[in-house]
Amino acid sequence: MKYLIYLMTRRLPPRFSAYLPSCPYLYSLLVWISGLLLFGLWRFVFWYQFNERMSGVSNTDLLRAFLIGARFDTIVILVTLLPVLLVLPWLPEVTRFWRRLIVSYTTIMFSLSVLLLLADLRFFFYFDSHLNFQAIQGIEGGKTSWHLVVSESRFVPFMLLWVTVSAALWHLFGVLFNVASRVPYRNSWRSQILYFVLFLGISFVGIRGRTSLSTINWGMAYVSQNHFLNQLGLNGIYMLGRAFSEEKSDPRLAYLPEDDRFPFVDFKTGMDTVRTLLGQPNETWRDDDSTLIRTTHQAEASWGFRPNIIIVLEESWSGRNTGALGSPRNLTPRFDQFAEDGILFTQFYATGTRTNYGLPGVLCAFPALPGRSVMTRYNALHPFRALSEILHERGYYNAFAYGGDLVFDNCGGFFRAKQFDRLYGDKDLGKEKVLAKWGIPDHVVFHEMVERLDSFPRPFQLTILTLSNHEPFDLPDSSVQRYFDRSDTSMVYNAQLYADHSLGRFIDEFRAHSAFDSTIFVVTADHAKFRGGNLAVNLSDFQVPLLIYGPSLLGAERKRIDKIGGQTDVLPTLMGLLGGDYTHQSWGRNLLLLPADDSGFATMNSTSCIAYLERDYFYLEALGEFISLFDRDSLNSEPRDISREHPDELARLQRRLRIFMQVAEQSTTPTP
Repeated sequence: MKYLIYLMTRRLPPRFSAYLPSCPYLYSLLVWISGLLLFGLWRFVFWYQFNERMSGVSNTDLLRAFLIGARFDTIVILVTLLPVLLVLPWLPEVTRFWRRLIVSYTTIMFSLSVLLLLADLRFFFYFDSHLNFQAIQGIEGGKTSWHLVVSESRFVPFMLLWVTVSAALWHLFGVLFNVASRVPYRNSWRSQILYFVLFLGISFVGIRGRTSLSTINWGMAYVSQNHFLNQLGLNGIYMLGRAFSEEKSDPRLAYLPEDDRFPFVDFKTGMDTVRTLLGQPNETWRDDDSTLIRTTHQAEASWGFRPNIIIVLEESWSGRNTGALGSPRNLTPRFDQFAEDGILFTQFYATGTRTNYGLPGVLCAFPALPGRSVMTRYNALHPFRALSEILHERGYYNAFAYGGDLVFDNCGGFFRAKQFDRLYGDKDLGKEKVLAKWGIPDHVVFHEMVERLDSFPRPFQLTILTLSNHEPFDLPDSSVQRYFDRSDTSMVYNAQLYADHSLGRFIDEFRAHSAFDSTIFVVTADHAKFRGGNLAVNLSDFQVPLLIYGPSLLGAERKRIDKIGGQTDVLPTLMGLLGGDYTHQSWGRNLLLLPADDSGFATMNSTSCIAYLERDYFYLEALGEFISLFDRDSLNSEPRDISREHPDELARLQRRLRIFMQVAEQSTTPTP
């Protein structure tokens, strides 16, 4: 510190300055130190925001996470400084123009870094992950995404903070340049070249993150079973950069040889394994052993007609907030009432963490895979037959309704190719009805669809995707509001109350329609609301309700199905109730036909982590990094890793999940 003060006040004598780095290198060094302090401050804020999730973590582990984080911070800082290092040493002299240009460049780059780090804090709060490809998809989501950003509760204070910090950075880097100017701009060409080679070599190693053959990877930060401690050691900007680079080098798009993409098993062996996993006794497989196409043979339903089907996909409806699934808060009284007269699946799980995973899961029986959703991949093959395509062959009229922009998540483009006869978005339902940033409130959309029922040919299948139970939780009024503070938890609870109220109002309104007695309702969620826990994938963050309701057709007797199931099981289970033979390509099973000794299973994906659940075990893997096997009963208290105690079960479940994901991924990948 004394040295810096001395430099700020006077120029060093030549005999001392001759041994110091010249002005360009000293400035780069000072900026690097400032960057480490700036990013370290962000890491401290991250720790403060999620410190409750890191209870029991030792100070040694915290220090280790900060030190690992400094390595990732260094990568971002050195990439930012590289143009300065490559240009500044070779200028004949530093004029006022070049000084301002260098200071302006440094300020702009670090200002953008601060903006991204602030965004990363909120992104992690909502998605339990640093900035990744989902953020890229959000940017591509158009005005809906930007409305969501602008309406975020901390948008204005964050913007004010960003402007203030940016102004401070402009002043800081100006001072640092003055400090660096206290030493000669160039001692000699020889020393300039030597320092250039030295600093370039250090930058090369710093950007790679290590001296070994392979560069540093985000897995370096995974030093614990505590998810939040691992994430503390990462840098959101680095992770966003990785997302862009992986998008460019995505092996699905590069058509790499199969062995390079997946090292588990050959495709035919994998397909045979998946067929064994999914096959049920009443199914006949197509001779082509490269697909899951099969015909399910079943008796015709006793009704003597084809019932209408209404599928309600509730945005972010969590099992933990559902009274019929054990929540004590009474947030879902109408759903709980309907569950008394329907088929409720008590151990049902979403396949992913985003709407664009849940829609293919429920409507196409296709799992969520690491990376972009199959809905948003332009060149992806579709190794599935959507429910709408199967019902179209039975003469059904298919409609899809969403109160928001159908361009979002490529809903319109994806479902138009799936035999949907009519798609309703905010433009079709009336832009003047838009209230929330996402679009038209749920109760309005439900009412609009009841009004249009008479125009639908019979039989019909109508899918309604809701939106109000989502940040920023804009509700049309306070009529069902129970919590009046502005805490995040209260906003979630109020939105859940409104979602339940809208669902109940919809079914009540529909009950007065002549079509009610010939309609089956399927109510589930696109995904759950993340709350986060110590594991990379928390089971409670994936549990969602599944209710099949139609008292006139299915009977009013309460039924509880305790088999484990996932969104890929909805299609075959519903088709099982409808009866009659049908040909499909489902990545799930009819949960109502599982043998007594079959607990069922569910697969889950969260960014780069995959998981598999069956009767007693929960298998978790961070791709390419770590694997764990947990006693399922321990997940409700302290998760207990039993990998060493049950190596055979670990290997069995690992093989099942990896092959399942591998075959699903390969089936979507175009071949040369």
